[in-house]
Amino acid sequence: MTAAPPRPIGLAPGAPEEAAGQDERKYSTSNPVVRRLIGRWLERLRSHVPAGHGLLLDVGLGEGLALERLGLAGARPVVGVEYRFDKLVAARRRLPAAAGVRADAGMLPVATGRAEVVTCIEVLEHLVAPAAAVAELARACGAGGVCVVSVPWEPWFRLGNLGRGKNVRALGNDPEHVQQFSPARLAALLSTGFESVWVDRCFPWLIGLAVSPRRGSEPGPR
Repeated sequence: MTAAPPRPIGLAPGAPEEAAGQDERKYSTSNPVVRRLIGRWLERLRSHVPAGHGLLLDVGLGEGLALERLGLAGARPVVGVEYRFDKLVAARRRLPAAAGVRADAGMLPVATGRAEVVTCIEVLEHLVAPAAAVAELARACGAGGVCVVSVPWEPWFRLGNLGRGKNVRALGNDPEHVQQFSPARLAALLSTGFESVWVDRCFPWLIGLAVSPRRGSEPGPR
């Protein structure tokens, strides 16, 4: 059966078109517990990105803070894809060595199998159609490449927010988070696009590692 052609996913309902500064506030938090958790999470993420010289495609570049903290831009060619224009402008200023492209996670402007590494950090929880994004992550990932994905681990992420008085009316859930992930659900989602999937639990995040992209149902090279 041939897969449906890629289509744009867009932002979650009600999400603002402009949100520059959102990432900066998170990564520059003064809360010592949150800072420690973020630091440990970034170290774990970095350990899962293999060394190499091939293209790294980052889907959901945001303001470029994750790539900057991970030290990935500059060591190899990097293309960052971001839907929000104001965040993309901030990322380009922060990461002059990376190429920034405004595009949708459901229609990546990269040839099939082009990327050696594909990263997608804190994006899938924002998407109304995450499976469509995973299909594009798999399409862009090379046969010998790896896809590294990270999402909040629920319910622990929401409980952590409640514990520090954040998003109380929404029971700790970020208003832009329209998907909730357990380890099993993340593994099942990534398995729709990849043959081999492993989920690393890094409280309060999950890190998914996926290899061997499925090619049988793709609409063909672009």
